[in-house]
Amino acid sequence: MAVHTYEGLFLLDAGRASSDWEGVSGQVNGVITRHKGEILHTRPWEVPKLAYPINRSRKGVYLLTYFSIEAAELANIEADLRISEFVLRKLIIKLPPNVAKDMLTHYTEEHHAHEEAAAPTA
Repeated sequence: MAVHTYEGLFLLDAGRASSDWEGVSGQVNGVITRHKGEILHTRPWEVPKLAYPINRSRKGVYLLTYFSIEAAELANIEADLRISEFVLRKLIIKLPPNVAKDMLTHYTEEHHAHEEAAAPTA
């Protein structure tokens, strides 16, 4: 089967995410890895006030995740996330190979720049 790179934007319940960010984001990424996906990069995005309540939530937190997986497994991931109580909405798109490479290069360079800035100087 063909392995593709995807960008997933997940709107998470802000109440649950603020109290346990690592747990909630880990559960989303866990769904991907449970279906033999590889997480390439993940990060929180922003906390918007929603235009209308979703599952009684007025605020949400976006989790932006890049991952690679066999195309056949994508339907299983979407099914698992559809029944999740903390994922309010999701958008998963397949990235063209050249775009995926550029995005991952950008995030890798950005990550290394943050690590160097945070490193103690002697």
